[in-house]
Amino acid sequence: MSNSRARFTVPTTADGDAIENALEDCEGVQLATFDDSTGLVEVRHGEELISTEAIKSTVRGLGYEVE
Repeated sequence: MSNSRARFTVPTTADGDAIENALEDCEGVQLATFDDSTGLVEVRHGEELISTEAIKSTVRGLGYEVE
């Protein structure tokens, strides 16, 4: 499985724990981190199992804008 990294930002007021937990529950996501000082979300994932767009969609589903 090839590993990929997705990086995007959300509002710094976002619930980082909720984002990390939701992403880590997705098949193919190995690690998700949120930096509350910058709003940066970094995700390590298996590109065959989940796309970057699907990862962003998961975060949008929590009610956050993704840039």
